[in-house]
Amino acid sequence: MIPTLRDGEFVYVSKRAKIKTFDLVAIQRGRTKQTDIRRVIGLPGQTVVYKNDQLTIDGVSKEETFIQKEQQQAQENGRLFTEDFSILSLTGETKIPEGKYLVLGDNRPYASDSRYYQLLDEKEIVGKVEMRVLPFHKFRRVK
Repeated sequence: MIPTLRDGEFVYVSKRAKIKTFDLVAIQRGRTKQTDIRRVIGLPGQTVVYKNDQLTIDGVSKEETFIQKEQQQAQENGRLFTEDFSILSLTGETKIPEGKYLVLGDNRPYASDSRYYQLLDEKEIVGKVEMRVLPFHKFRRVK
């Protein structure tokens, strides 16, 4: 989840928080006990399109301030930070089905996320990442 989180940092996860677009969530996929952190980009019922590094949710263009610097650097080097995709290209459906979430890693060129393992089942979400707790000098809310 670089640049937002780095290996070895510890976070507080709320299992009761309501999940919203752009929240960081702890996930456990399939039978693995490994917990990963990903960012929620699409909620059940939403239409999501990513084209030319521009995210559009339900026809409204959205700014991803958490990756703005990395996106700009990629564009200056003549490449996309996030490859083009849509819910239709991922699932064959026009909207995210109920009980499913579209999650992406913040390090888009290298992240393993919904673009590769499809949409996430609601039951695979452990909870919302609320804050970084260690290292202590970085103790703060995570956005």
